[in-house]
Amino acid sequence: MKPAPRWCSSPLLLSLVFLPQPTEAAPATPAPQAQVAQLAERHRAFLRSYCVDCHNAEKQKGHVRLDDIAFTLDTVPRADLWQKVLNQINSGEMPPEDSKKPDKAHKTDFLENLSQALVVARRSLSDVQGDITMRRLNRREYKNTLRDLLGVEVDVGVLPADGGAGAFDTVGASLFVSSSQIEQYLALARTALDRAMVPGTAPQKKRMEAETLVAPIERGYLHGKAQHEKIEKWKAAGSKEDQLAQFGIPGPARAVPLRDSSWVSGAPWTESYLARPEVKTGFLLDNMTYPTQQIIMSLPADLTPGNYLFRVRAGRVPDMPEKRAFLSFYQASPIDKADTTFLASRHITEPVANPMTVELPFQIVENGPRNFVFMEKRSLFSGGVSLGGYTKGLKDPKERDPALWIDWIEWEGPLPPQRPKTALEASLPPDLSTAKRAQAKETLERFTTRAFRGHPPEPEFIERLLHLFDLRVKAGEPFEKAIRTPLSVVLSSPAFLYLYEPGVERRRRPLTELELASRLSYFLWSAPPDDTLLALAQRGELSKPDVIFREVDRLLMHEKARDFFSSFLHQWLGMERLDFFQFNTKNVADFEISVKMAARQEVYETFAFLLRNGGSLSHLLKSDFVVINGLLANYYGIPGVAGDAFRKVPLPPDSPRGGFLGMAAILAMGSNGEFTSPVERGAWVLRKLLHDPPPPAPANVPQLTRLEAQALTTRERLAAHQEEPQCAQCHRKIDPIGFGLENFDAGGRWRTEDSYFKRGIPGLREKKWTIDPSAALHKGPAFKSYFELRDLIASNPERFARGFTEALIEYALGRPYGFSDEALADWMMTLGKQNHFSIRVMLQAMVASQHFKLK
Repeated sequence: MKPAPRWCSSPLLLSLVFLPQPTEAAPATPAPQAQVAQLAERHRAFLRSYCVDCHNAEKQKGHVRLDDIAFTLDTVPRADLWQKVLNQINSGEMPPEDSKKPDKAHKTDFLENLSQALVVARRSLSDVQGDITMRRLNRREYKNTLRDLLGVEVDVGVLPADGGAGAFDTVGASLFVSSSQIEQYLALARTALDRAMVPGTAPQKKRMEAETLVAPIERGYLHGKAQHEKIEKWKAAGSKEDQLAQFGIPGPARAVPLRDSSWVSGAPWTESYLARPEVKTGFLLDNMTYPTQQIIMSLPADLTPGNYLFRVRAGRVPDMPEKRAFLSFYQASPIDKADTTFLASRHITEPVANPMTVELPFQIVENGPRNFVFMEKRSLFSGGVSLGGYTKGLKDPKERDPALWIDWIEWEGPLPPQRPKTALEASLPPDLSTAKRAQAKETLERFTTRAFRGHPPEPEFIERLLHLFDLRVKAGEPFEKAIRTPLSVVLSSPAFLYLYEPGVERRRRPLTELELASRLSYFLWSAPPDDTLLALAQRGELSKPDVIFREVDRLLMHEKARDFFSSFLHQWLGMERLDFFQFNTKNVADFEISVKMAARQEVYETFAFLLRNGGSLSHLLKSDFVVINGLLANYYGIPGVAGDAFRKVPLPPDSPRGGFLGMAAILAMGSNGEFTSPVERGAWVLRKLLHDPPPPAPANVPQLTRLEAQALTTRERLAAHQEEPQCAQCHRKIDPIGFGLENFDAGGRWRTEDSYFKRGIPGLREKKWTIDPSAALHKGPAFKSYFELRDLIASNPERFARGFTEALIEYALGRPYGFSDEALADWMMTLGKQNHFSIRVMLQAMVASQHFKLK
């Protein structure tokens, strides 16, 4: 893959000169006609044969007439009527039991055509004709904006969730503000200002030598040993109840054998642990006894909120498996230490003899957790059994014995900010103790202009803010407290909460330079424009093609662009499903929380790598490399990759990895956390890779769970599911693709055999079979393996690129994609195809389009 071209020779820049752009019509110009949903005329015979007898001019059962129904679904009432027809036939209500029934093939063909027509109708009838609803900042953008203005992080969880209209949280129609939200914004702003204006505290640093954790284990062992010796003497004396106190044994007698047997079973392992030379100078994390499974660090309750850092000096025990060379880091609930939140994982690549130091950043928030847990990477639970108990049955010392050694752990913080001066810091006078009303006015003017993203406030607005300041001063507050009240009003005002763009006007006009700066920065950063963008806008230079292209490049290379990568991909690909269920690690080996988080990150990092390095969308369908870290490399079985950083790793020709279809996160979404779901996987491929979304499932679809008591292969289970025409119409397109992905288990690992067993079902025996990935695409070619299926999908990148283009338009413009965007999508596709579907070029085309620069 070659680096991205320089701006002066960009093929996109040349294309913009010679290839006409689509223009966006003004309201006075007749809008182009949307794509019309049309039912095939051949199906009129179906209605005459099975429906018209009861739904004609004279006999309109249910007040429905079908003998003259239009086959064009160009209005909402017509589409609604056809939806009712689909629902009635799908449910089996129609035709009635005493009427003639269509054969399966005829019914399936009719239902499939009608379902697809309704899909087209929903899209065409929801077209907003290019109108962009003025929208507020979504939760991500609000949090990032306060961070940039004040330098503090706020918890936006108290705000209502975004979304509702459209697939993305940037769609304006779903981003409204209620009166209760205004109060929440005001409270959040005041809390953030209070934290931002408190003088910083000097960072603390404290270290714990890990060998100090061994002493209580040793004391416990010696106490247990002494008690055991007393019990042995008591037994030799006759084991009488009244002799317990004589031997110093707590009663009652019936509890003594149980207590002693528990010590006896654990004593050999504890003796072995304490005899290891490593525990003389550090602490060994092991799987066998609770005191040695994890290290819990409890930080002081009065710590100042802010950014902190743990440093851990650690090494790996020689000759232990690579998969056990990862240290996991959790934050424990202040109520229940067993309730933990995963924060990070670190690859320990150096041996005990030459330990390494890893850093783990974390945050302390007001009233938040202060307990942190360090442990070997593993599932906290396995099939409902605590792993501490589960591992006691392990016989293989490679799985059982300690693998990680900790020398010391230290924490430091709050860390001084590593950032430019915030807008608040730049607005406040140098000495707050001597500041007067004139300095308050200057502060409010400077800060409000920046909070309003470069738009100066009206003088009347500043006067009203000064009035609030005066009231607080009269109430006896000093300047640094009195100024917070008007500042909090600024941060809860409509001009701040809403992106400043034109309102409803007779004709659409170009965005001003400042408006364009905001649209660009919130598109690629989910954050306000920085000094560079605002300066270019104020000089009137940002809209120049070479300047805005250079700024796109700068913004994408910045750390803030990670918010675009993660938020766009998460929503476009439907990755919320990855968190719908808990993965059973008995069925899905090693797919625990750190692997799941790394697998999710692989999706984002791969896209970012391709975008920043001139890569093609085609690489997301099939590639000869992956972008992974040491943790994922170990999970995938790819040797020679160490460390926590994601990087490009070449693949051998026979690897199933490379592209979305080989990514564990994508494959895990096509499961229920225990077994694979060819239906989920096939439907996802149709929606996201082939741009051919199946219609929504009918409400009365019989669930696959009805077959869980039967020992069936996956193919047998789905064949039974397709017996009904309302199921077959979609599943004949979905299931073959899912069968082609069956070589991946529910966690995305490669396999050649599968099995089925469900606990709690009397008489059900485990069924095993060799996986057969062969199938044929509906009305398309056959394939014999996953590799052939992947090649078929990768051979048609245009369909994938079209879906990506439509999603990008919706995300960037903040409105549902509609027919009025077809010309823009066609233009972006043309540029993309000319440049081998370069992701960078297609994103540049989006920004360069007239649509992006208009309201």
